[in-house]
Order: sequence, then C-alpha cells, then structure tokens
Amino acid sequence: MPCRRVDRRIDVDGGASLAVTAYLPETVSGDAVLFLFPGGGYGRHYFDLELDGHPDHSQARWHADRGLLTVTVDHLGVGDSTVPEQPLDFAQVAAAGDAAVRAVLDQLRAGTFDAAVPARPGAVAIGAGQSMGGHIVAWMQAAHETFAAVSALGSSFTQTRLVMRSGRHPFRGLSMREVYAAMADVDFVASFHWHEEPAEFIAADMDRENLPPWRSATVPACAAELMEPFAVARQAAAIRVPVLLVYGEQDVTVEPLADLGVFRSAPDLAMLMVPRSAHMHNFAPTRHLVWARLESFAEQVLAQRRLAAAVPAGD
Repeated sequence: MPCRRVDRRIDVDGGASLAVTAYLPETVSGDAVLFLFPGGGYGRHYFDLELDGHPDHSQARWHADRGLLTVTVDHLGVGDSTVPEQPLDFAQVAAAGDAAVRAVLDQLRAGTFDAAVPARPGAVAIGAGQSMGGHIVAWMQAAHETFAAVSALGSSFTQTRLVMRSGRHPFRGLSMREVYAAMADVDFVASFHWHEEPAEFIAADMDRENLPPWRSATVPACAAELMEPFAVARQAAAIRVPVLLVYGEQDVTVEPLADLGVFRSAPDLAMLMVPRSAHMHNFAPTRHLVWARLESFAEQVLAQRRLAAAVPAGD
C-alpha cells in the first residue's frame, strides 16, 4: 500500500505559518524523520514531482514507501507558506524553519500529528535541502541546532557557478557587480538539467509564464546573497553534526572538494558525486542514487547515535 500524504500549516512567530506535507509510511521502519527543503524558485512539491507519462520522480514518496517518515517544507516567503511584505534575511527564514521542524517533530513524538501514526518518542530529525534549501538548512543548524545531521544537495559553500550562454565567461573571478549584471546571460537549462531528461520536463520547469506545481512564484530576498563567495560558509563551519554533500556531475559549485573543507567542525563528513545529473537532481536519470544515499546516511546517523549512547561515561 502506498504512503499517505498529509498537508498541514504550522504556525511560527510573527503571525506567519509554514506549509508542510508529511508522507506517512504504512509501516515506519525507524526513528529518522527526513525534512526536505526546496531551492530558490522552487516549492516543496519539487520533492513530489508528478509528471505525465513519467512515474517514479517523487523523492518523498520513494522514501516513505520504504518506511522513512518524510516531511517537505515551504520556507517562509516561499510557495504556500506566508509571504511577508518586508524582505526576509536568512536568520528569519531559518528561525521559521526551525520552529516548524520542532513543532512537527514534537507532534510525531507525542503521536498527535496524525491519528494513524503511533507515537515515535525517539524520533530524530535529519535535514536536507536542495540548493538554497541546503544553505538554509546549514543556517538552521548553526543557529538553532535543529537536526541530528544535515545534507546539502547542490549547494555551494565556496561560490555558486552557473553555466553561461555561449561566448560569455563564467562567474569565477568577476566582481559581484559583474556577477549580478551577468545573470541575464545564464543558461539555466544547462545549469539545472541533464541532457538525457525528457524535453517536456525541462520545458515545464523553465516555463516562467505558467509555473508548474513544483515551482514557487516567490523567493526570499536573501537568496541573492548566495551568488557571493563563501555565502553561509561561517554558518557551515559551525556545524557539529554529520554532514552529507551531494553534487551532480554538472552542478553549480566551482570545486566540490573545496566545499568539504568549509565544514571544519563536522565530526563526520561525506560527499556524493552523482553521474548523469545536473543541479536539479530529481529530474535526472540517476536521481535514485541521491535518494538511496540520503536513506543510508539517515540509517548511519541513527546507528552511530545508538553506539555512542552505549559507550560508558568517562571520568
């Protein structure tokens, strides 16, 4: 039997609320709860892609069908969540995300989130974000210690690099004024999509006139800061839980191995390079490699926590 999808609104400070969708397995396999956050220009439905004639593009359902409690979240200022009139900074977006995660986790632990889901008193939050979502997850962890482990999917912590149209130079080495001016010359299709993906997927994703269900019409103002070198690097350096970085074969970071070095306080650090994938991994033919690695990461985190709890206390 497939998982059930349950939509909720979670109240956060300032009279705002975040839209979340929980994917509830028929049988929960463990204590991990995977929280997924979308990238800039996308909403939480990016993790539940429904594409005519092309099944099996829903990451959230794939996890839940294997017993992993999965929750997708629209950031403050994104998708179906409250969109404040004033510009948002990373601290505000991260605080709202932290509040939503804690509220959902508390309800799952108490058994009050959904009548069909028994209480999971040992539930543990794992945070994963695509692109901008990975930066916000990192900020959440540094500022609020929201998660037991975090994963950033296609997020650059050195400098974001996008593919430029033919004849234009890449961003590397440009001043920030030149970077912002060059955004009109970015080839978003080449940056975001691998050439093997069905043309109708790409066309739908790139359609700015008729946004598909997985896109968001709004993006927090702070997203522009992610074009600057080492954006969110200070927050990443403060993270003291296991970290998994995932990049497609063609992604938006200058040097993936350099991004590893930013997480200098992480006790456990891993990276996956995904073949035949561009930046938006869930469209790629190799998307299952990402999903499977996230699941094994969550299982590893729980196993390490159990082993650590069994170690006798020192003097």
